[in-house]
Amino acid sequence: MLDRIKHIDWEQFHFLRAEYLWIIIPIVFITVLGLFFYRESNSWKKNISKDLRPFVIQKGSEWKSRLMHFTVLLMFILGIFSFLGPTWNQEKSPTKKINSKVVIALDLSQSMLATDISPNRLERAKFKVQDLLEANPRAETTLLVFAGSTHTVTPFTTDYKIILDQVSGLQPKMMPVKGTGFSTLFSKIDTLFTGNKAKGRIIIITDDLTEIPIALVSNFLQENNTELYLYPFATPAGANIPSFNQKSALDLQQLNRLNELEGCTILDMTLDNSDVEDLAKTISNQLVFEDKSDAEDENWQDNGFWFIIPLAFIFLFSFRKGWALNLVIISFTLGSCSEENKEKVKGLDFNDLWYTKEYQAQKEYDIGNYLDAASGFKDPMRKGTAYYKGGDFQSARVELEKDSSSQGLYNLGLTYAKLGLLDKSQEVFEKVFAQDPSNTNAKNNLQQIITAKEAINNLKPEEIALNEEEDKAKNKQNRSPEDLSGGGQEATKKDMEKERLEETTETDTRKGKELEELPDDFKSGNGELPKNILMRKVDDDPALFLTRKFKYQIKKKLVEADTNLKKW
Repeated sequence: MLDRIKHIDWEQFHFLRAEYLWIIIPIVFITVLGLFFYRESNSWKKNISKDLRPFVIQKGSEWKSRLMHFTVLLMFILGIFSFLGPTWNQEKSPTKKINSKVVIALDLSQSMLATDISPNRLERAKFKVQDLLEANPRAETTLLVFAGSTHTVTPFTTDYKIILDQVSGLQPKMMPVKGTGFSTLFSKIDTLFTGNKAKGRIIIITDDLTEIPIALVSNFLQENNTELYLYPFATPAGANIPSFNQKSALDLQQLNRLNELEGCTILDMTLDNSDVEDLAKTISNQLVFEDKSDAEDENWQDNGFWFIIPLAFIFLFSFRKGWALNLVIISFTLGSCSEENKEKVKGLDFNDLWYTKEYQAQKEYDIGNYLDAASGFKDPMRKGTAYYKGGDFQSARVELEKDSSSQGLYNLGLTYAKLGLLDKSQEVFEKVFAQDPSNTNAKNNLQQIITAKEAINNLKPEEIALNEEEDKAKNKQNRSPEDLSGGGQEATKKDMEKERLEETTETDTRKGKELEELPDDFKSGNGELPKNILMRKVDDDPALFLTRKFKYQIKKKLVEADTNLKKW
């Protein structure tokens, strides 16, 4: 401690919780008030004759009283100084990254609409996916959907809310190729675990085990450091496939053969969520972290705890007449470490007595209160990420522009894309990919940004409509004192049409039609979209976006498809 105090860098000295310096004001007030009453308590001595005072008043008690007041004041000063968090040095701690990965592959073939499992196989499967993610396996998770082709719904992420937002809208009609192609599924999964040191976990939710090649699964498990969980969603009795005069049932013989493979586990479906909770607990207990030795977090060290030592020493002398017991009762009454006692008195959050602002912000972040967490974070990277997840993309942009790390730039590129700044987003992702060519997420996002820009730049002139009737603004409310039942209303309508025409002439605003899909012969365009082009509102339905995305991937042969499959 002495060495720390001796080498204090006074230029960097500050308080971590300086916003609570106002606490000194009531302390000073209480001290002055105490001195005032102390002086009043001694005024009775004037009524005693000077000759009798030595015999009435016992000498030596006055200095003890003053010492007691001084001791209480000193304890207050030490306690406040410790609470404010004095700091003058930083400490580096290595960061860790979760290296464990989980792949959830959901069958979206037509047979998943069979009703032998209520309400149907697919809906129950989606409920199980939601229950699994809500049980928080903590590993990086990606969601794939497959039928005759396999597509990525969400990339690897630990923000399960992103996945949950996509699950409810998944339907077989979204898939561009019908059937159940397990060869393309395992080919896709094989690319997701390249160079991964931790054991990966694959959860395949399907109803058609007959089409799974045993040899393919066995070779895959031997060549990859993975563990396979098969979750069959069908019954031995089976049910008819909607729109097809065929019956789909669980193949028990195939199920037993798959269960004999080393590294393959068959999950039994339960009516409650205990099955996926056990799976999530297994994954969470076996997480593998990767130490990022080249990346370290620098945090200011709270040195306030050193002042607890002299405070505790002085506190030892306050055991007479119940002083110590009273102080303990007051402390536990005003503050608590439990979540239930987040009481605030006159703007003071008593959790600050136990938790730092960063820790409180992280707790808010963990439960999904991202905007509240953002106000507590100080690091621009964490602050910007919280704003992004909370939907405040403008604030996220302001914070992330302060961070120059690779991860910060990646998040900034996503933020620019959300704000519609595609040129800036492309520039940022190009920079990230140049710094780390192995960053596949940055590469994929860059390709999507370029594709979106090309689609906008290649709008054909005949697809641009001027002043379309269906896009006319709503009539303004007529506030004219004229009679609305006669010519006054007609005159007002003409005036409003003239006003709209003048507005269109002044702004030169044109409205372009939305492209249902990209043209086959489009080429990379130059320049940005003209500022006087106003695109119609794009449908923000995630299911519609995924449907077009999957169709485009098949059309451009970005995804393999197995066409020699059953029609469902």
